[in-house]
Amino acid sequence: MEIELLAFESMGVRSMATIVRTRDVIIAIDPSAALAPRRFGLPPHMLEAKALLEAFRIIEDRVRDCDIVIVTHYHYDHHDPGKFMDLSVLKGKKLVIKNPSARINASQRARAYRFLKLVRGLVSEISVGDGTEISIGRTRITISSPVPHGESPRLGYVLEICIDDGEERMLFTSDIEGAPLPQQIEPFYSCKPRIAVVDGPPTYLAGYKFGTSSLEQSIANLAKVVEEPWLETMVLDHHSARELEFKEKMMPLFEKATKLGKRILLASQFMGREPLLLEARRRDLFKEDPSDGLRILKANTNITDLEEY
Repeated sequence: MEIELLAFESMGVRSMATIVRTRDVIIAIDPSAALAPRRFGLPPHMLEAKALLEAFRIIEDRVRDCDIVIVTHYHYDHHDPGKFMDLSVLKGKKLVIKNPSARINASQRARAYRFLKLVRGLVSEISVGDGTEISIGRTRITISSPVPHGESPRLGYVLEICIDDGEERMLFTSDIEGAPLPQQIEPFYSCKPRIAVVDGPPTYLAGYKFGTSSLEQSIANLAKVVEEPWLETMVLDHHSARELEFKEKMMPLFEKATKLGKRILLASQFMGREPLLLEARRRDLFKEDPSDGLRILKANTNITDLEEY
């Protein structure tokens, strides 16, 4: 099994775009990316805009070679309705999606409708993934039942993905925001992955939009997973990598991993690259060079503004 992490917060954009290659199949999970429309009261910096355009260049290139594309939910950093990505790269692919009409909030239901209307004539097949299993040769893709996006269903539901190629297993959690709830941690134990690609808790929202108790429970749940003998590497990124101090706020987890000889890495580190936490540094980037990235995006795409998700 080969895991390629294409775009994450530690690579300069909001994303969890991932490619998994086995001897049987090439799978793209959530091939999209986005930027925070506002952070620290500021729009995206020029460097963030350039990182987003580069992320989509890479995503398009990799998706062309894929057999299956999985969309775990309908936030724009996890699916793109042609705003940045050339949807023709989906031609002939099997599309596996989060159910667009069940266990979904109103915003994502509307986005799912628009997305599916655009891709129906391109993809070879569309199937609902919720709670299903796909077998191709020795590769088994197990898709969880929908779990809440974070500490409550307010932001909708997401799917977690376990891929077993017959020799090793990996888990892609999607947006569980650190797994503060029991049902979000269950796929770890049914999958028993050697490598887990995990959306960490939004420490930058702790005590504001993310409860302090939820942060504590997330740390405790992930620390229990780290104790398991089957887990060797946890890629912890996405929501947690939106601030520079996330490691300090999750120190018990990192201390547990160090004690047990387990690796907790940013996606960039997993791919052998230096971290590039641009959103977390947005305020400092504007102090160094006040260049608004929206100008670059408007010049290179058909968007006029960034939408929140």
